[in-house]
Amino acid sequence: MGFNISGLAINKNYEKEFDKLQKELGWNLEKQSEINFETASANWTEEGICNVYFSENGTLIFMGMDMCTDSFPLKNENTLTFALSETSMAFNLNYCENGVEKRTIMEVNDERITDDGDKLEVEEKSEDTSEIIWNQIEKVIGKRFWDIEPNEKATRYVFF
Repeated sequence: MGFNISGLAINKNYEKEFDKLQKELGWNLEKQSEINFETASANWTEEGICNVYFSENGTLIFMGMDMCTDSFPLKNENTLTFALSETSMAFNLNYCENGVEKRTIMEVNDERITDDGDKLEVEEKSEDTSEIIWNQIEKVIGKRFWDIEPNEKATRYVFF
């Protein structure tokens, strides 16, 4: 079984400004509970839920794949919207810098459906599209996904 995750990575820790981030994204969220990173990053985040993890220099939000087909540009930040389904071999990424979309890739079963913008630096050292996503998450939040401890704190929110 492969990973099936989707979400939004931002190159700023919004822990103390989470209300501001919600406003910029046009979201209304209600805090539900504290969870650990293992739960936050589990396969297939349910619709209507988002799980949020704050690294030292970034914010990583896991949400349903249906919300991750388009970019979430933020005026003063770099954002990566991603959907990674290793079980169905479907991958999508939208990368923005300072609110401007720079790179879009959509791939299904090794076929690139969308391949727009300038190649990302991480593409040089990535073997496939899933690796591009993993490496770009690291670049955006400043921490390797695989180095985040399963018991690190995250928070579950529900959309309302």
